[in-house]
Amino acid sequence: MTIGSTASVIGLTGPFGSGCTTAAKILTTSRGYKSLRLSSMIYERWKAKNPKREPNRAELQALGNEIRLNAKNPGALAQLAIGELERDAKQLKFIVIDGIRNVGEIEVLRDRFGRRFYLLALECPASERWQRVSSSYEASNLTREDFLRDNERDRLQEYAHGQQVQLCVDRADVLLRNDKHLKGNKFRSLFRKLLEYLDLVTGVTPRYAKPAEILMNLAYSAAHGSKCLKRQVGALLVAAEPNAMGEVVGQGFNENPIGTAPCVEESRYGANAKKKVPGACYRDIVRQRAFVELARLKRRCPECGQTIAELIAALPPWRCGSCGTDLEDFFWPERAMTLCTAVHAEVAAILTAGSRARGTTLYTTTFPCFQCAEKIAQAGIKHIIFTEPYPDIRAAERLEIAHIEIERFEGIRSSRFDDIFSKARPYISEQQKVFAVKKKG
Repeated sequence: MTIGSTASVIGLTGPFGSGCTTAAKILTTSRGYKSLRLSSMIYERWKAKNPKREPNRAELQALGNEIRLNAKNPGALAQLAIGELERDAKQLKFIVIDGIRNVGEIEVLRDRFGRRFYLLALECPASERWQRVSSSYEASNLTREDFLRDNERDRLQEYAHGQQVQLCVDRADVLLRNDKHLKGNKFRSLFRKLLEYLDLVTGVTPRYAKPAEILMNLAYSAAHGSKCLKRQVGALLVAAEPNAMGEVVGQGFNENPIGTAPCVEESRYGANAKKKVPGACYRDIVRQRAFVELARLKRRCPECGQTIAELIAALPPWRCGSCGTDLEDFFWPERAMTLCTAVHAEVAAILTAGSRARGTTLYTTTFPCFQCAEKIAQAGIKHIIFTEPYPDIRAAERLEIAHIEIERFEGIRSSRFDDIFSKARPYISEQQKVFAVKKKG
């Protein structure tokens, strides 16, 4: 085994075009990190089967999903990466792994490297990512429609073996904005911030937590109250300007209303009206019923034209039996989000705050949906800080009309929050020294 016992391992995740590969190059050239890209292993497997043709992004995404599914392990690519690193002839002390897109990969890396592994997520608006991607040589034939479809496939957190960038960002230790490039040296801002946060998490240059970091982590703490089968969301309303400490006047998480049980604790009738489905998401039940009905009516796949076979799967993906197309893209593009039975976290926070919500700053772990955006405007909230990597465009438009300021969170977002910031407590180490002296005497 050639990985040093004290090796520092940095993982990078984020939507494609957000700058993860650039960040890996910065760590390689400025700090001597050994870089490994998970997508390179997928590319090599593709070329082994198709040596005469270059793959497009959709084909690489599909092959990555296939590798995870065939291995029956969402973290299969990370395990392959560890194996490759351990076969390296050199003693490795600094490692950066680029292209993490499934939470299973995070779990494998954290299990292998423990406290030495830190996950950094890079964020950038889709419009700017499209400009970057479309101008690259590799994407010379990529259309905006291709980009949007690839972008959507990257965020399918419901598919255990699929691209789960949205969930990976949720599990990151550090979130970095990479949406402001300086003319003449477009990587200078990223270079500075990346190394600054690297030195923070590794303990080289400790500091105290900033107000926004404290408040966003309170929002994430609130999310633990949710028993949602899909995703836990937390929200916090603070009577202060953005990035400033203030009184918390409202807090909430996504959960079914008072008087009803969480979906995981209820039994509902599925596609077969005579049989109850225990602990199932209501949205999944609705969509399954719809696909069973489409099969009964002999509707055709919009892609290949073949009659849709009866779909009995209770969970997504629901695919065409002939061509494998994800039928949900055509029949349920909104993924039945409007039929979610939960009170959303932002609304729960507004309800607890009442009239005190007016003029506050909302810290939320995800970007508000369209329905929440209307309620946020009605409550008089002035600012929103969020971590969601894929904001709802229609909701963003409504918030803009209401003159609500929106800001993407940047900083430490981690279950290791105390571990990272406790390094900035010099008085603790001084007390420990005094105690050691007294004990020795």
